[in-house]
Amino acid sequence: MKKINTYWEERNLGVSSEELIIDDMDELSLIDKEISESKAIYAVAKVSGLRNEIVSLLQEKGFVYIEDQIELEHDLHEINRSSVMQRMYDSLICRRMDDNDLNELYEEIGRGMFYTDRISMDKHFSKEIAAKRYINWIKDLVSEGAIPVVEKYKGESAGFFIIKSVDDKLYNSILGGGYEKYNKTGLGTVLKEMEYVRGLGGKRIRTSVSSNNIRQFRNLIINGYLPVGVKHVFTRYIEK
Repeated sequence: MKKINTYWEERNLGVSSEELIIDDMDELSLIDKEISESKAIYAVAKVSGLRNEIVSLLQEKGFVYIEDQIELEHDLHEINRSSVMQRMYDSLICRRMDDNDLNELYEEIGRGMFYTDRISMDKHFSKEIAAKRYINWIKDLVSEGAIPVVEKYKGESAGFFIIKSVDDKLYNSILGGGYEKYNKTGLGTVLKEMEYVRGLGGKRIRTSVSSNNIRQFRNLIINGYLPVGVKHVFTRYIEK
């Protein structure tokens, strides 16, 4: 079990925050002790298994189930696409973002791009706080060397993704989304990060998606991703 003081979240959420990473083999007494000693206003528990006694303990301690984080992986193989998907795929041009692209992305996020996010859906916070959290997260990622990529469709920004290398073969696709104007065009079914990572010499790419975002989970499966794991996410907010 790991306990992480997510101090950076205080900047985003305005309250102290902590994350508990719980393995299915962790001793129940240790989990109980760590939770009891927690002083954070907002706590997130991520459980890699689903032992009934762990779930019961979390509920007794005031945690509420919020989502599953489904982990997926792609080996960068080419997939078969319908003729419509192939036309959209060929029409999307990807390049690394510049400052203007990032500012455009921040405006899109401010309009509610990530409405299925657990912070956006939490009654203790707001969509505005969730948007600020994503913007700050992206700024941190870019400063740490992650690669932000804009997807252009007929010369206009239609979506983005952010990737970061784990090693010379494996990349994480950390975040991505489509822009409001193209929400109902079908472009969201087209994923280009596999091609981009191949161009960087990578061999595999990993990502994760919330069970609240079933549309994106479907898109990942259509594009050849395979599920490799799941974390069950619970949250607790201690009223001041």
